[in-house]
Amino acid sequence: MSAHTSQMDDIRLVAQPSALPVTELFVRLILTDWSLRPMLEQATAAARRLVEAVIEAGNPKAPPFVTLRLRLSAEVLLVEVDDDVPGLPEPKAGPGERVGVEHGVGGARTTWCELALPGGMNARQVRLPRRQDRRTLVDEPVSGDPVAADPQVLERLLTRLSGWSADG
Repeated sequence: MSAHTSQMDDIRLVAQPSALPVTELFVRLILTDWSLRPMLEQATAAARRLVEAVIEAGNPKAPPFVTLRLRLSAEVLLVEVDDDVPGLPEPKAGPGERVGVEHGVGGARTTWCELALPGGMNARQVRLPRRQDRRTLVDEPVSGDPVAADPQVLERLLTRLSGWSADG
């Protein structure tokens, strides 16, 4: 895996079956936003496979959290899943994929799958959307106050969803 990341987006989910359609929607939204629609099917299948492995191995009565991350790096799209579920089997690579596992502290691990970018392009050539300043990636303290949705994120999501329904 390359050390240079050109773009990254992630989402944290509870590892339950309901996380699978969210996984698919997230991958579709991000890859469309990054102008990588030719990779939708392969990337969605890889993400679903990695998240599903955590769901199947987790305890349904106390499901773990899973973080799904998409990263553009060098000539690949990386699909990464962070979890802390013990005893997960090593991932199996699909056609044209390279997979692996990095073990962290306290049982944490990152399972990853590399997919070559289309047409021999590299991450710096991918047309990315203009981004405003992001909020901090540091966990914010839970105050009990309701969390408001960012209007720009909601607008972007609704725009993309309405475009997909028109595409069929």
